[in-house]
Amino acid sequence: MEIQRHYPIQTFDPLLRDLVGWGLVERQDQEAAGPWQLVPDAQRRLDELLSPTQISSVGADVYLNRLCGRCHQRGLTRLREESYLCDSCLAEEQQPPEVELAPSSPAERHFWRRNRQRQAAPLAS
Repeated sequence: MEIQRHYPIQTFDPLLRDLVGWGLVERQDQEAAGPWQLVPDAQRRLDELLSPTQISSVGADVYLNRLCGRCHQRGLTRLREESYLCDSCLAEEQQPPEVELAPSSPAERHFWRRNRQRQAAPLAS
């Protein structure tokens, strides 16, 4: 469900002027009162930007000068599951957790070696 916000149309005046100024919109009919439409190049680019793969990308919007919810550093963040994260924390979150396969202390190594030796020993009949 998408939340729709209602803004007064005057809010968009600068954007609309920029669209005309940059030549990104043109009149369909060359009449003075004809409807406006995006130029073909702008339509293609809009299709590229809003393709289904781009829309679903995580953290497309960035937020300036917000605290990262993980490292608490202020800077550029992205919204991820109701939490603002900087790029480095976001990258760490997306990596799978590292699994420690080898024992870390000498006592643990001795325990594992002893158990492996018992498993490898032939059974006496």
